Amino acid sequence: MNASVPAGLLLLLAATVQAQMAVEVNRPRSPFECSLPNAMRWYGSEDRCLEFLCAGQNVYNEYVFDQDNRRRRNPCYGRSPTEFREPEPSHR
Repeated sequence: MNASVPAGLLLLLAATVQAQMAVEVNRPRSPFECSLPNAMRWYGSEDRCLEFLCAGQNVYNEYVFDQDNRRRRNPCYGRSPTEFREPEPSHR
């Protein structure tokens, strides 16, 4: 161990990095995940989740094909392509 860095500081940094990774892993990555409870906790509501995750996505086609080549209803369909805003952080 490096003598110039206190052991308590290293433990604090390790705990901080681990906590950030745990939160980031649970963050929804796809508009298809916005109806799940985890997305509701992360963004505060399904609508806010869709506003954030549909930015720059296909909002014109009612159905899209996912990565497994399955036809699914597009959760971003019908949303305005120009009225997206950053979600405010939900208070936990």
